[in-house]
Amino acid sequence: MSNEVIILNDIVGKTETYASRYAGPYVIKANLIDHGINTIVLDWFRFISDNEKFFKYLENFIDENTKVIGIANTFLYPPFEYGEKNNDASGLSALPTNNRLDETVIESFSLYLWENNNASLEDWLKRLRALLDKYNKNAKIIIGGARSTRILQMAPLAPENYCIKKYVDYIIVGMADYAIKQLVEKIRTNEKIDNLHVYHNLNFIFCDREPWKTPITYIPTMRYNKSDCFEKSHWAGLEVGRGCAFNCKYCYYEKRFSNKKPIKLLEEEIKRNYYDLGITKYNITADCFNDNRKFVGEWAEMVASLNFNIEWASYVRVDPFHKWPEMMDEMIGSGFKAGWFGVETLCHEAGKFAGKGLNPEIVKALLQLLRDKGGDDIWITTFFIIGLPKETKESLNNTLQWLLNQKIIDEVQTTILDIGPFIEELQHIIDFSDHSKNPDKYGFTKLEYSPEFYWEHETLNLHDCVKINKEWKAAFLDHKFTRFGGSALAEYTRIRDLGLNHKQTVIYMKTKFTTGRKIINIDSAKKKKFKNYVRELSKDNIQRYYDNFLQVNRV
Repeated sequence: MSNEVIILNDIVGKTETYASRYAGPYVIKANLIDHGINTIVLDWFRFISDNEKFFKYLENFIDENTKVIGIANTFLYPPFEYGEKNNDASGLSALPTNNRLDETVIESFSLYLWENNNASLEDWLKRLRALLDKYNKNAKIIIGGARSTRILQMAPLAPENYCIKKYVDYIIVGMADYAIKQLVEKIRTNEKIDNLHVYHNLNFIFCDREPWKTPITYIPTMRYNKSDCFEKSHWAGLEVGRGCAFNCKYCYYEKRFSNKKPIKLLEEEIKRNYYDLGITKYNITADCFNDNRKFVGEWAEMVASLNFNIEWASYVRVDPFHKWPEMMDEMIGSGFKAGWFGVETLCHEAGKFAGKGLNPEIVKALLQLLRDKGGDDIWITTFFIIGLPKETKESLNNTLQWLLNQKIIDEVQTTILDIGPFIEELQHIIDFSDHSKNPDKYGFTKLEYSPEFYWEHETLNLHDCVKINKEWKAAFLDHKFTRFGGSALAEYTRIRDLGLNHKQTVIYMKTKFTTGRKIINIDSAKKKKFKNYVRELSKDNIQRYYDNFLQVNRV
């Protein structure tokens, strides 16, 4: 059967192992198939880094009926050369080591997807266009995903010969479930496509506007099938909801609302995945899994009713456990194995000002309770933001000292405070952070984007925070329990994806860095041997996928 739509998907920026899959592209795929549009998703599309070899492989899935190549850009981050850039954090916090984030670095990080320059990405896109023209000159190249907003914001920095301007037909901004169906239908029938937002000669489709609008209450059903080439060990993406009920002032994701998928639909999906494909492990997509008490209870009851066990990981918030500590038992009992917790700060004043008002001592106690309940069978990552208003050098040092003396958290992940530029005409499509919209209200005395990105408020500035972040990383070098950094892109699930059990995964994740070198007491030669073993497993895993994908999906 011809593949009308091919979606290319990957998580890049980490080189030691290949990422597990996430839900977004498969949600789009299921929606298109439901409307009679045959669609496949090619994961790990950057696995073949040689352009000539990759396009020779991709050609196996293209014919004259191919209408669209879509690129999911949510986790496509450019590489930074070792020793030149500090890429421990995402967003505008990926600073060069001279502590300056000038327009060149912003342009590199924002505009070129997995490449860091225009020429390299142009070579790839030019080859893609030539391949499509060989079979169907009317086929379109579309980009969609979370990083579309960054391209939109930073489009004024793009050079005149910007490769996306030359080769990409449309950039979708927002929840694309409905928009992509509409767009593909128009391409199918050669209908004129209007209602575009043309900005610096780039064609944007805004999903909050007709005729592309997707209701925020709409959470489509996902359907995996044999074309997705799952193996028994693989962790599948599962979308359980959209939005977050909270309103943190630094956040630029969809907030102030939270819609969860009906539990009956989730049960049907999980059962279908198990009986059709043997899937029992999930990388759950949710801005906050536990922001709805009723949902967590229903989820636990549903999972308990299954005649098979599942395991899962997701983004979680500590605060709801204060009111409903029983949710910990429900989550652990339902197969919870790893959580990424946005703690952000242990300074009470900074937390209240940022919209996270729970007393830090209670936060610490709840994390300890979770560890006590989950023991060695769960992985806890906590995120911290370096630089929130009201935070001080002293309060950050106090937080660091607590972290250095605890044995609760498996991993500390930091990011330096990022404040994207507010663009009034885009405020209905981008959920700008409150910091971006009202910097004066939150104490920012300086906020600049040109000739370099820089901010300062009453107690800290960007350059202070770059230095503090490096000090934190160095401080964890000899920590005996907690590692520093590396798991922002769901590393736990990608290691479990290889068939390793929880204990083996923890050993790998806690021995791979020089930081935390005393966590697991085995000699360096054994550590290196095990790391190399896992990395080879990862390569073999993706190669098998590529071989199976070719066998199943070739036209």
